[in-house]
Amino acid sequence: MKKRSFEAINYMLRPNKNVERKLIVATLKKLQSQFDIPNYRYVGFGSMWFSDFVLVHRLLNICDLVTIENQKSRKKRVEFNKPFACIDVRMEDAATALGEVLDEKPSIVWLDYDGPLKNAVTGDLETAIGAMSSGSMLLVSVNAKVEQLRNNKIEDEEVSPEAFLANICEDKGLLQKKDQLTKNDFPPLVAQILHDRIKSAVLDKKPGCEYIPIWSYRYADDAIMVTVGGMIADAADRAKFVTSGAAELSVATGLTLFDIELPVLTEKEKRALDKLLPSAKNLDPTKLEFELRPGEVAAYQRFYLEYPIFGELSA
Repeated sequence: MKKRSFEAINYMLRPNKNVERKLIVATLKKLQSQFDIPNYRYVGFGSMWFSDFVLVHRLLNICDLVTIENQKSRKKRVEFNKPFACIDVRMEDAATALGEVLDEKPSIVWLDYDGPLKNAVTGDLETAIGAMSSGSMLLVSVNAKVEQLRNNKIEDEEVSPEAFLANICEDKGLLQKKDQLTKNDFPPLVAQILHDRIKSAVLDKKPGCEYIPIWSYRYADDAIMVTVGGMIADAADRAKFVTSGAAELSVATGLTLFDIELPVLTEKEKRALDKLLPSAKNLDPTKLEFELRPGEVAAYQRFYLEYPIFGELSA
């Protein structure tokens, strides 16, 4: 049996992904002053790790939780690893489940794909948006490695990367994006494509509402990943969003891509850095007893409170 990514990778041990989840939850906590977040429904792809579910339940007190898993052969394993009784496990395709579990109740939906961009442009997000109410939020994550565009065929004929991209996104304008199909430029293009697709779906399926972009993250624990998302809002919810002050958070960057680039540290290295923090001054990498690049030190200094702590417990 072919392994899924969640069986090959411990999702709890990815520092950048771990921090991304915490930044999203921090934004949601800021929104709590105006939105009844604890009474929202959270829908995601928990797999067998349920890392995001644990966070939103513990830190946001959300008790209406739904995980979607389309690999029915993994049902027993997913059910066994479910950390809380309030999680409903739906063993079906996202396109089917999203139309059934979303209703007029405000919701937070995270379509956290571990695969390429084409996985996110199959109609799932349009299905979700069509069933979501004002005040709800949608996040989408995809692999943003440019290599996914190479060596592809359309109707058994090999096509150029830009032609493949235009085909999967149904956007002929992408045929002109050749200069952006590089390792560094492709992730921002992916973020733009996803934001545009969400905006278009909101305009099409939710009359009287608009899309407020909130999150745009790029990170790499292994593969380069992009996460974008925001709120579906009518005029009243837009005013509440502005009042909440969430847009003023440094990690709620809207359409601007925010890089999460934390170093992988040993426990001893983390302890050494923590002894120097908090600090009003930037830490000097040359004064450390071990080598880290300036960017890595700066990133750790900014997010040291969110940096995950891993340990091994012996019996």
